[in-house]
Amino acid sequence: MSTQALSVPAIQVNNDTIGLVPNTFKYVSGDGDVNVRAASTGGGNTISVHTQDAETMFSKIMFSVYVTTDLISKIRDWKANVAGNTVNVVQRDVGGKDFSLAFKGVSMTNDPEVNAAADGVIEIEMAGDKIQQ
Repeated sequence: MSTQALSVPAIQVNNDTIGLVPNTFKYVSGDGDVNVRAASTGGGNTISVHTQDAETMFSKIMFSVYVTTDLISKIRDWKANVAGNTVNVVQRDVGGKDFSLAFKGVSMTNDPEVNAAADGVIEIEMAGDKIQQ
């Protein structure tokens, strides 16, 4: 049985479809990290103690775009729209079924470097509420 990898998603930021550099899309769902510590039970014995780190329970979205004047303007808007951006990601599989992700309450977290060159790209990093599938 074959399957299709998530490799060519369509990305919309605030309902605008964004052309991204192929193979640059990455995300973190926002389920958070689990910290594992050892607790002493005496006599050289320990048990593990597991805690969820609420500080890491937010989603992250990363991708790159080519440098265009249109995207530079949109990036400025995304940066100014703190906690107000929405990112939707969709990819249709070979069977016609859509795989989709929704990120809400998103801020652009990096101050992107614009590489004004023939093959220049801008790396985008965003973070917000835990992913909705």
